[in-house]
Amino acid sequence: MPSLEVNAGACGFTAKITIHQVDERHVRVEIDSACDQITAMNQDLACLQWKGKGHEVFRPMNESAVYRSASLRIRHTACPIPAAILKAIEVEVGAALPRDVTITFDVGAAGND
Repeated sequence: MPSLEVNAGACGFTAKITIHQVDERHVRVEIDSACDQITAMNQDLACLQWKGKGHEVFRPMNESAVYRSASLRIRHTACPIPAAILKAIEVEVGAALPRDVTITFDVGAAGND
């Protein structure tokens, strides 16, 4: 059961994401955060089918249950939480190794053309 901590950026919110494999085809996502928009996703992600016919997780972004929930619940389009949820699910089901993901700004180079 992987658990990861995400610092969402300029908004100042963090989120702890825990994935529970319910059975061979289903996972449950649990998000703990002070951001009401992020925690509102919990109800949508309580039981997700990630494998088999009719799966709803690893699909094109506009069809993924995670991104559908995010589009309904989160007002900030660039919020990194949905991607972090998918990464955590990948690790829980054995589709990826637990590796950190980073976004680094080179502030000195930005806009100085």
